[in-house]
Amino acid sequence: MDLFIHYSSLPEGKELADIVGELNEVLDDHGAVCGGEGDETGGRLDLDLEDEKINPKYAQMAVKAYLQRAEFARDTLIEIGGMEIGIYE
Repeated sequence: MDLFIHYSSLPEGKELADIVGELNEVLDDHGAVCGGEGDETGGRLDLDLEDEKINPKYAQMAVKAYLQRAEFARDTLIEIGGMEIGIYE
């Protein structure tokens, strides 16, 4: 299952490589960052969630909680199955 993170900026003091590494740690064996794109106006991170081992809902909640702790901007969205959800909703 694919999950996309749409962001307008990275948290202060973080680089994209930091975010990718931290997300991979959060997902552990339940998924991984598999791509994305970005520039100075924001970007997107692509995550592949393992849906065979565990309910992907748990990975979604873990990603959302990480984005909040990392203090991503309020306009950051998670997209899954064509639906976009704000990380602070």
